[in-house]
Amino acid sequence: MASLIVEIQSRHGAQYHRIDTPSLRLGRALDNDIILADPSVSPYHCIVHRNDNGSYTLKSLADENGIRIGGRRIEDPVTVDHLPLVFDAGRTRIRILDPAHIVAPTRMISCHGGSVCMFGHWGWALLLFALLTLISAFDNYLSTPLTLTWESFWRDQAIIMMVALGLVVSLLIINRITSHRWDLPSSLSFVSLLLTTALVLDLMIPYADYFFTSPLPGFIVGLAWSLILLPWAMAWFLVRLHHGNTAASIVFVVVLLLPAAYYQLKEIVSHYDLLNTFSKRSFYSDTLSPWDRRLQSTLSIDEFSAMSMPTVSPDTADR
Repeated sequence: MASLIVEIQSRHGAQYHRIDTPSLRLGRALDNDIILADPSVSPYHCIVHRNDNGSYTLKSLADENGIRIGGRRIEDPVTVDHLPLVFDAGRTRIRILDPAHIVAPTRMISCHGGSVCMFGHWGWALLLFALLTLISAFDNYLSTPLTLTWESFWRDQAIIMMVALGLVVSLLIINRITSHRWDLPSSLSFVSLLLTTALVLDLMIPYADYFFTSPLPGFIVGLAWSLILLPWAMAWFLVRLHHGNTAASIVFVVVLLLPAAYYQLKEIVSHYDLLNTFSKRSFYSDTLSPWDRRLQSTLSIDEFSAMSMPTVSPDTADR
């Protein structure tokens, strides 16, 4: 059997060591061939020995936690005849691999095929953040009630931008945890793009609801955004773009977006509760735009009154 490879798995990524000597000892002591920093590993934990016939044997040297294969503690020497051999030394996962073991496909970084890079460059990051500032200021202006004062406008705008920067820092920390990298430009670009998209959707949904004379388009877009597009975008950013740990990235995405999904579902439940109470014909648009384009024709006051009045038979009227 050719020289084998020992893979040491940790939260910082895997480390690989080739077995070039007749024996390879692993443990926490500094005179081992492979030094493990895991406190649950013994000073001299295990040894991989090459036999005279070219085969390899794994033997435990630890009295405390030993080695486990498939969750079962192994006391006797194990012949390495099936690769990869996976075992646990304390809390450290170790694999013995064949040098011809197939590695994962190479992941591209940021750009692909020479296309324009939107993430990872300060120019794009600042441009997207400036676009977010303009659109949020416009939305802030439209949502300001009654008399607009510059003091209240700039105060609200400062709060909006501080929230955006807080999300950037949060994503930066999550990216550091999952991929062990600090990348401020890509985090700034990604958060700016997401918030800009959310603001544009928030401005356009009332027009769609008014056009269809129904709140259904807004709910469909809101559900698709909260439950599909936003989770997919965050998972893509953490896993595909920054090569973060898949399991940890998915956990962070679920934890972060559960409140938004809960709020969206609660809005739907509240809406249909109202439909069961009031007439389904009554729908009030959120937009005050003079743009009057709808699929259904606009009812006159007389038509609406006729539809709203209960139908009374002549016999009932005589009574």
